[in-house]
Amino acid sequence: MLTLFSACSMEEDDTVEIQVAAASSMQDALRDLEKEIENQEEHIDVVFQFGGSGSLQRQIEQGAPFDIFLSASEADFNALVEADKIKPEQAEHLLTNDLVLIQPTNTKTPIDAVEELTKANIATIAIGTPESVPAGTFAKEALENMHMWEELEDNIVQARSVRQVLTYNEENSVDAGFVFKTDAEASNRVETRETISANLHADILYPIGIVRDTDHPEAAAKIYDYLVSDEAKDVYEAYGYEVVEE
Repeated sequence: MLTLFSACSMEEDDTVEIQVAAASSMQDALRDLEKEIENQEEHIDVVFQFGGSGSLQRQIEQGAPFDIFLSASEADFNALVEADKIKPEQAEHLLTNDLVLIQPTNTKTPIDAVEELTKANIATIAIGTPESVPAGTFAKEALENMHMWEELEDNIVQARSVRQVLTYNEENSVDAGFVFKTDAEASNRVETRETISANLHADILYPIGIVRDTDHPEAAAKIYDYLVSDEAKDVYEAYGYEVVEE
């Protein structure tokens, strides 16, 4: 077991709070890790704030008091590195994922592939807002490369996170949607219709790094080390992510 903090490193009644800005698609795996961290160390409180990676990136750029950023978008992460907001020496590519097309399990308009989204009975297709939600960015890029975006644009329902896209499909509020593979696998109320070819969009990478302006560099480094540890990677793989070997 990895020890995160020695009890002698702080006063008995002190607690350090570490704020982790994390992509919405990481919720399930990180909730498991949150329990493990706090079970091991009573003097550290890890708070995960989930959202679209683009939205979280802008918050960090504007000075939000996050200590660690785990993004589902390499572009959003790199923007912070270039703005000197992330320490490049304490950052790495952690995970990869796949983009998939899903439908509600009890849909009345089943299809088998992305090309069938142009059918007249497919009226609503949920994607994350492309400007702030990586899964939405990848979905739009894939549809553009398939020369389908303009034809489908009027049917697109934008969501504030990939998990909202999943919820819309679980509730049968839309006819289809694009989410990450790990989101689809977390629900028994949706079915995956197709895994989108990686050639149709930019690489899906989850970088993680420490925010340069953290008020708790020692504690942030300990949590970062845990989130990239072999123990944590076992949890990610259990949820369907692939670990990047660098």
